[in-house]
Amino acid sequence: MILDLSIIVAVYNEDPRNLSLLLERLSTVITGDGLSYEVIFVNDGSKAPTSKALRQLAAQSDYVKLIELSRNFGQQAAISAGIDHAEGHAVINLDSDLQDPPELIPEMVKRWREGYDVVYAQRSTRRDKLGKRLPAYIFYRILGSVSSVHIPWDTGDFRLMDRKVCNELKNMPERSRFLRGLIPWLGFRQIGIPINRDAREVGESTYTLKKLINLALDGILSFSVAPLYLVPVLGGLMFGFGLLLLLAWAAFHASSLLQLDSAFVIASIVTVAGLQILCTGSVAIYLSKVLDEVRARPTYVVAERLGLAFARSNEQSTFEKTLQDKTS
Repeated sequence: MILDLSIIVAVYNEDPRNLSLLLERLSTVITGDGLSYEVIFVNDGSKAPTSKALRQLAAQSDYVKLIELSRNFGQQAAISAGIDHAEGHAVINLDSDLQDPPELIPEMVKRWREGYDVVYAQRSTRRDKLGKRLPAYIFYRILGSVSSVHIPWDTGDFRLMDRKVCNELKNMPERSRFLRGLIPWLGFRQIGIPINRDAREVGESTYTLKKLINLALDGILSFSVAPLYLVPVLGGLMFGFGLLLLLAWAAFHASSLLQLDSAFVIASIVTVAGLQILCTGSVAIYLSKVLDEVRARPTYVVAERLGLAFARSNEQSTFEKTLQDKTS
């Protein structure tokens, strides 16, 4: 049986209270719309309390799938695992912290039925702390200015995707998955819905500054070669500046109008050396990403697949195979 919706929720050390509340709100929103659905929790290497809560939810509800990854692979990899296991005609991803309101799903489904293949939530306001809002604001503007594809500003991973979009996404060979860029790159008909993103009410965010920086680097390195083009530009500017200094020194040295003392020379050397290291580092970062792709390691590793929904899917697959054998 093919379902209408698959809801993907990547989880890393989330407060168990949020997980139960999320299921309740999803049930209220989606059941009221008369849609069949499944909820796919992807446990991205969470600690014991979160893992235990997820296993209990998977054992209690016949529409819940639980994918246990072998370790923490990161949010983008966890979402990719959920997409690979989704069976619905449309797939919706949302965060586990309830900052993305499940009540927006009916509006997303409405837009999908109107013919849009991707419906994404675009944050018009957000009630996060300034330390999180400001870097996100700056990142999206920088990424938008250097990216080779149009990536909508102020969008997270809360979106609906048609089955054909998911199929194309699964065929893409990238190991470093920046879904906020990959999905716009695919094209299709896409539309945004403005939302007011709520503040987290329960628990603490597990998205550290290091993870935010890594996500930003994945976005820029995957969809822009501007840093590489910046290297020869900076080199040309420095060459021109150095040439002007030499000409000025040659013109005025005899009259002692320009005196190049040792401090000036040392500062110039340090500046040029720093620029060289910066340029070399930019190239090295790109090479490291190329190395990751060449290794071709899997994006994620599944340790276990749990839940009554998986049992239902297996039974359905066995029934369909038996029916095909009889008809043939």
